[in-house]
Amino acid sequence: MLHRLYEQFLEIRISRRDLPKCVAVVLNSEDLDQPGLKRLRDLIDWCSSLPIPSLALYVDEDSAAMQQKIAETLSDAPAEICLHTADRALPMGKGGEIKMTVSLGVGGKREVTLAMRELLKEVEAGKLEPEEIDEAKIEAHLRFKQKPDLVIRAGGRQLSDFMIWQAAYSELYFTDVNWRSMRKIDFLRAIRDSQKRDRRFGR
Repeated sequence: MLHRLYEQFLEIRISRRDLPKCVAVVLNSEDLDQPGLKRLRDLIDWCSSLPIPSLALYVDEDSAAMQQKIAETLSDAPAEICLHTADRALPMGKGGEIKMTVSLGVGGKREVTLAMRELLKEVEAGKLEPEEIDEAKIEAHLRFKQKPDLVIRAGGRQLSDFMIWQAAYSELYFTDVNWRSMRKIDFLRAIRDSQKRDRRFGR
């Protein structure tokens, strides 16, 4: 009863005018046992209830088994989902207001490296001058287009390099609660904490 009351209190305290437009969550493959997979569906519901329109999820393993587990869990989820592996992007989900990107092992260093290779090919082909390469050109060649306002790391204190370009000015939230035990109240605390910060965007 107290748990539910506090959850309702947090929901009231969260400003709907200052919600993050995109939340990223960083996980290890060990987080995604059966309870952890269920949390993925819960996460979509939590975001929908606020609402938060965009989600990005990183898992540090790109294997056939992990792809299958994620696909089975999210295939009929009420969201527009794209599952990214090293060599392809797979659409899934039933569609909805929430757009969700899932990255299996595709980190930021790899993403930026591939973007630079594509730009160098354009230079080599005479389509682009080296001096024309700027932030906008690089961003246009990145695989992931979201810019998360908040990055959550559950059950740990270390981030991956996921979205290192896009998350340059993101708020970081670390919690000792592991992903399998994550509750809506823990998610709401992360949102509330980020809203109390003074974001300076590198200034």
